[in-house]
Amino acid sequence: MPKSQDIVIWRLLDGKAGHENQVLGLSEAVGRRRSCLPIDVDVSGRLKGFRSWLPGRIHQLRGLPHPDLLIGAGHSTHLPLLALQRQFGGRTVMLMKPTLPTGWFNLCFIPSFHELRPRSNLVLTEGTLNRILPSNDLSESRGLVLLGGPSSHFAWSDQMVLDQLAAVCLSEPDVTWTLTTSRRTPASFIHSWQQSGLPGKLIPFHQTSFRWLAEQMQSSGKVWVTCESISMIFQSLTAGAAVGLLELPVQKRSRITRCIEQLDETGMVTMCRRWQQHRILERSGLRLAEADRCADELLKRFGFAEH
Repeated sequence: MPKSQDIVIWRLLDGKAGHENQVLGLSEAVGRRRSCLPIDVDVSGRLKGFRSWLPGRIHQLRGLPHPDLLIGAGHSTHLPLLALQRQFGGRTVMLMKPTLPTGWFNLCFIPSFHELRPRSNLVLTEGTLNRILPSNDLSESRGLVLLGGPSSHFAWSDQMVLDQLAAVCLSEPDVTWTLTTSRRTPASFIHSWQQSGLPGKLIPFHQTSFRWLAEQMQSSGKVWVTCESISMIFQSLTAGAAVGLLELPVQKRSRITRCIEQLDETGMVTMCRRWQQHRILERSGLRLAEADRCADELLKRFGFAEH
């Protein structure tokens, strides 16, 4: 049972790592500021979408402490957020742009690349929220490569990514490189890397955990990310590393491609073609801590008392 001063947070989880990373990132940031009781609610099955409004579906939750906050990210959490608020109360917090009207939620934290008009319940963020904490222990002798895969925004090319990685890894022989993949990384690329003889250890995503990834990000002074992996880009920037982007041809113009262009123009990241001119990977002068900033804004708006 919660203590009287605890903020009860229902975290709606849809089974998608990117969405859950955002929900956990915000709730953990709130927990660093106030005494909280987080409760995870699985909305990937019986409570998914319209199912959450069917009679009897939320009966199993009635024994839980009623929420002060309900936090969700991703389409599958939209209707459950509203259904649970209707039944149990609390304030709804939506991360990322919802498919439902933003006015239906008490507070929305939405990346600025969605280019939405200002509203009283809308706070724009620099990229997506995440669980990574800024680090003061970054080593210039450690490098991390985060590999994505095919997307609707960029045309994936095994050879193009491999050629850029070869240039990066061979130009800095004193750096110990660690690579990791995602669910989208083609098996053909992994095979090509293994046959290339390039320096660096590749760890498949299924052999990693969030803790492992966080440790890598918070110790690696240089991070290269394939340009379609928007969440990994902002996690790396949050850690404080110098971030370079492995480039791919634009498949269609979109908010994601515009976001990448903006990051390049503002100097927050270094595109590989620019790096190849000078072989310098610089850290951004702007340190991101968006989950912390949003937690402060949430607590202020909803009037939660301090410890």
